[in-house]
Amino acid sequence: MGRIGRTKPPGIGVPLAAAPCAALLSGCGGAEEKADPADQDRFLGRYVTLLNAAEEPGPAGLLRGHPNGGDDARARIAAYGGQDRDVTWQRTSEFPDVRSVRLTGTSGDRKRPVAVVETVNREDGHWSLTPRDGVAPKPPGAADATRPR
Repeated sequence: MGRIGRTKPPGIGVPLAAAPCAALLSGCGGAEEKADPADQDRFLGRYVTLLNAAEEPGPAGLLRGHPNGGDDARARIAAYGGQDRDVTWQRTSEFPDVRSVRLTGTSGDRKRPVAVVETVNREDGHWSLTPRDGVAPKPPGAADATRPR
């Protein structure tokens, strides 16, 4: 946040400050902002473009500062990077801000079939990738969130 380079007249700071605070507080407990599918489409398109480019900083940036983002990005590029993927996606969700996304399409000059499932989540209005299983160490006693097969 920046500062405005002018001063306010004395005596009006409290009433002016109270109005925005009241407006913010009145929004507490109200309906959550719904995720825009077009915003998620842009995020997923960027993810596929970055994987095709096979440059580590790109996918790491989509992990929104996860402490093991670099390791995760290296693992994603090793598994999926630089393969000239042409994919579409379908999303499913049990929760409003978490989506399981199935990417399907073709890869490379030989147009090999591709099917990858990713989990993405939305926090503070931004989509990010959920770290891959086995890349980030789990704390001792942590629950396993993967579905049984």
